[in-house]
Amino acid sequence: MRRIAVTGASGLIGSALVRSLTADGYEVVRLVRHAPRAAEEVRWDPEGGRVDAAGLAGCHAVVNLAGAG
Repeated sequence: MRRIAVTGASGLIGSALVRSLTADGYEVVRLVRHAPRAAEEVRWDPEGGRVDAAGLAGCHAVVNLAGAG
């Protein structure tokens, strides 16, 4: 299975992208700034420059949609 990480997955565009990728058979990893609440979430801290690299293992791409609303 193809695996893609997405930042900003809870936003308007991000949530639509996650639905589309999932429907197309991709496994989607959501990069979140809070403690992960689901198996498909991986913690990252962009201000601190940290990410749970083990949670990104096997990802073929990262889509960055994070930013101010």
